[in-house]
Amino acid sequence: MSVFRRGKTWWYKFTISGQLIRESAKTNSKTVAKGAELVRRRESEQAYNRIPKRERVPLFANAANVWLAGKTGLAPKSVERYKQCLPHLRDEFGKRLVCDIDANDVAEYQRKRLAAEVSNRTVNYEVGALRGILRQFGLWGPIADRVRGLPERHDVGRAVSAEDEAKLIAAASASRSPALLPLLLISLDTGMRTSEVQALRNRDLKITWVSGNIASGEVVVPKSKTRQAQVD
Repeated sequence: MSVFRRGKTWWYKFTISGQLIRESAKTNSKTVAKGAELVRRRESEQAYNRIPKRERVPLFANAANVWLAGKTGLAPKSVERYKQCLPHLRDEFGKRLVCDIDANDVAEYQRKRLAAEVSNRTVNYEVGALRGILRQFGLWGPIADRVRGLPERHDVGRAVSAEDEAKLIAAASASRSPALLPLLLISLDTGMRTSEVQALRNRDLKITWVSGNIASGEVVVPKSKTRQAQVD
């Protein structure tokens, strides 16, 4: 092993398996050049002996960007939901290496988000995104058993009373949007989900008019969780 100088720049050279390696250290410091030579020799020896190169562990903020970029196969709404989660996760973990995040950190993150009056479901969604980011590097498995999801309510819906329904119709009637009242009435009369109403197009409506009034009609739901959805 040796280092030598060309002009103001130091170079190093060494031989491995009969192959001469001669490269510039791109420095005017002899000490730095010697360190660069040792690193380069070690990398060459590991490659020759088929020792896999150790993957560099990134900062959480960078790992989050890579993870999100790989979610191209998800539905647009799911991708958008994850995009909403990442700013909060970056605020908490962005400047830390992903390998430095443990179960206690996750629990503390849950506590902070609940203290900010965020719903349990939203916190669970954010921790789900965190799980996906750490899983890229095999870092979720060791802490998975110590991370607990928050309980979620599934009884938050309630029937709309006749009084509330009348208020909704009156408010929609006063709206400047010509589409709001018809969409509200379709939702109330058919019981369709929000996503189903939003997916409706003119071609999905089959209406029979008599003297300016709707005599009969049919709504075909183009996108539904139900296999076949047709409302008369």
